[in-house]
Amino acid sequence: MKKKDYSKTNINLFIFTFSLIIFITKWYYPYLIFDEEIEAKIIFESVSDGYNNFATFKALANLNLNNSFSPLIDNLGTITIPIGAFILHFLFYSIIGIYSFIILEFFFIIFFLIIFYKISRLLDLNRIQSLAVAITLLNIPYIFQVLNIHTVEYFTVIYSEFYTFRFPRPIITNLLFFLFIFLILKSEKRNFFTKKNSIVFGIISSVLFTSYFHAFFLQQIVLIFYLIFKFKFKIIQILKINIKYILVYILTFLLVSSPFLINMFFADADFLQRNGLVVFDLKKKLILIKYLFSKLFEIKFLFVFFLSIFFVFFINKKKKLINFKKINLLFIIFYSSIITPFLFNLFSPSFFSHFYHFNNLVLISAFILFFYIFILYINFLIKKKLSINTINNFSFLLIFILLIGNIYISNNNYKLKNLNNESFVQRNEFNSIINIIKKNNILKSKKISLLTFDNRFLVWATLIDIEYLNIVNGVMVSRTNDMLENDLINTFNYLNLSKNDFKNFIKNKKLSYWRYRNDNIKDLFWMRYQANMMITHNDSTNFDKDILEFISKSSPLLSQQLVMPNEEFERFLSKYESENNSFFLPPKIIIINKKNSILKKSYVSHDKYCKAFEGKIYDFYYSF
Repeated sequence: MKKKDYSKTNINLFIFTFSLIIFITKWYYPYLIFDEEIEAKIIFESVSDGYNNFATFKALANLNLNNSFSPLIDNLGTITIPIGAFILHFLFYSIIGIYSFIILEFFFIIFFLIIFYKISRLLDLNRIQSLAVAITLLNIPYIFQVLNIHTVEYFTVIYSEFYTFRFPRPIITNLLFFLFIFLILKSEKRNFFTKKNSIVFGIISSVLFTSYFHAFFLQQIVLIFYLIFKFKFKIIQILKINIKYILVYILTFLLVSSPFLINMFFADADFLQRNGLVVFDLKKKLILIKYLFSKLFEIKFLFVFFLSIFFVFFINKKKKLINFKKINLLFIIFYSSIITPFLFNLFSPSFFSHFYHFNNLVLISAFILFFYIFILYINFLIKKKLSINTINNFSFLLIFILLIGNIYISNNNYKLKNLNNESFVQRNEFNSIINIIKKNNILKSKKISLLTFDNRFLVWATLIDIEYLNIVNGVMVSRTNDMLENDLINTFNYLNLSKNDFKNFIKNKKLSYWRYRNDNIKDLFWMRYQANMMITHNDSTNFDKDILEFISKSSPLLSQQLVMPNEEFERFLSKYESENNSFFLPPKIIIINKKNSILKKSYVSHDKYCKAFEGKIYDFYYSF
């Protein structure tokens, strides 16, 4: 029987068609059910809390990184922008505006499928098999959900962090990391040291450095170990011969990274603290290194590690598995991901406290490695027993099942998450308020002030260029911590909330059995009050006994546990009694989210404001 031959053109058409199906599946319900402004649509369709990053993106789009959102404040430092993750959106936004957030999702699906299709081709799978593998990987979250392993430890990281549409991580950052994996696999077939390679890897390194530092650091370790693996004892000689290409790589990296480096130089210190920047002193290094070593001796890790060692020797020893040797680069990436956090710990004088991203990269690297070992071994077995036509037919059947499954599970998840009573009501009320604002032409001048604690409305305000915000999420603005504290106190006074309300608003709360976090404090100060066995605010130990004991047992990777020390709590209360409204701009618009039990008590003067909307979740006022 004649073999089916799928041309590159056919595969490209398949990729485009399948991407379009997946894209339409995601956006069909939002456009069918909700009649709303595009800004509201992208906010509510954002995966998890990714919409918070729209505000910092808008700052870049406006080329205004030190906007205070207040006529009373100027001369601020700048916010920091993950330029590498934003640059493509920035270019599209300048041409087609806010629809770029939707349009680019379609292209990112295509890019993802192309990257893993090409990786699979480099590992000697045929074209239709490679396409099936790429579509399988894109559907990993849904596959894990069907298998009911998406809540199992470690699997939950792959479920949420391998690839989703959360902006900008992992939709952009992980795509860049996967692109690096493809490029280094591709370089195995040709001379590594070329001017083109130096420039391409320099650009990829820069974009990762300015968007996902943890992946950048891993990338550099991988490059080092890859070159050692490739050239072995000749490595020093090879590096000397090709020094000009190394210099081209470094210069390309520095040139492309320069806007980000300048941005970091002028960044506000308090803003960096709220984003988790920590001085990495010897005490913290020792705590972290001890913890990392303890993880190496856990049974689960040892099982995976020794299993990988077994496969390394088995694949490289068996002559009949000669094609499997191409997977050696994936072993290098996996082992490099294990070494990377230790090397970072050794050399870095500071770090952003999202150290758990290193752990995530270990899991993602391990998943890619073992996934391809499994796929290549299955392919090795079935090639002996099945014709190429049969293999292709099974591949097409798998693709069909995955696409049908994607449509069904995606729609079912959407109904459960977005069409349940509370989410549906909140979104409709959000849109009702926007419609009232439009109908009454309240935004005829953008030089008005909005008062709200609701993050979605704050992001919406930045997207439509409302100029003044009475209180702002701490990662959207470079106001100092002292300014944010004053904003909070002045806002409470303006809303006629009591000192006891203020006390309950800022007190430490246990969010779940495994961490403390008061989301009121998180939204304003984020990582300022992170607390675990390695770090507390100003290294304080002044906590209630039970809280201190809990903190001392908390993983140093638990960066999003937030606990305010007692001396800070008392300072806030003392400041509340002394602060006044002398630097407070009366807002034109007030929006209260009544899901917050404290803010629900807010009193807004009926002599100054018209209550234009009262709902189950939102109350909306605007001044006469």
